[in-house]
Amino acid sequence: MGAKFFSIIFYVMAVVAQVGITAYALNLFFRSKQYRLASGLLALSFGLMIGRRVAPILLFYTSGHYNLFDAFLALSISLLMFFGVVQLKKIITELEIKNFILDRSSKTDSLTQALSRSETFARAELEIERSLRSQEPVAFLMLDIDHFKNINDQYGHPLGDVVLIKLVKHCQEELRAIDIFGRVGGEEFFVVLPGSTIEMANEVAERLRKKVISLPSAVFDGKEIFISISIGVASFNPKINGQTKAGLVLQVFYARADQAMYLAKSKGRNRTELWTQ
Repeated sequence: MGAKFFSIIFYVMAVVAQVGITAYALNLFFRSKQYRLASGLLALSFGLMIGRRVAPILLFYTSGHYNLFDAFLALSISLLMFFGVVQLKKIITELEIKNFILDRSSKTDSLTQALSRSETFARAELEIERSLRSQEPVAFLMLDIDHFKNINDQYGHPLGDVVLIKLVKHCQEELRAIDIFGRVGGEEFFVVLPGSTIEMANEVAERLRKKVISLPSAVFDGKEIFISISIGVASFNPKINGQTKAGLVLQVFYARADQAMYLAKSKGRNRTELWTQ
């Protein structure tokens, strides 16, 4: 009688553990995007195994047959699988958190929280492709802080970092949610303005320039530090420009905006220049 009792208890506990395993696997399936296929296959296999755990109980009630050793093995295996899946869930959760952090860090500049160089170019290409489909223009700004080396030399790099962070904040306050703003060099930033002509882009550039020079970018020993920026503007119009490859358009107009920015530097800085043929 004792062997029968323990056999049933072991099988029932094995069923409960198996249901718990399946529930954990299903939870992983619904929560995890990166490991959804693996979690789904595990949940399916664990769910089917519930039938394997129930079968000996049904056999006992229909024929009186029992096997204490098999019941013990079933319980042991199910418990080990349960604790294994619990640990697997913990590992997958930690991996997804780390992957999220890595993905975010690869898309944003760690200091200023502007878009990273690679993410800026990737999004810029997408906007150019959209421009080619819609036949609407897209404009580009190259922005550079004037005499930034002097700021680092005079006040130190930590204050230079504060200036960069404040510049990004000032610019992002003036840009639209659809605009792309990324750091592409030490003190160089690239802006993409979807649906903007060169005249519209010039207005945006001037708004950015005037805001930056009017507000302090840092404070040193109680003294407010002001900076100025030079901006180059170029605009791609798919109805006029014959190029149809987004990557080549980006390469050409990035260079044009950069050339216009250096023209602004050569004309005295703290100004906006448009790229012209």
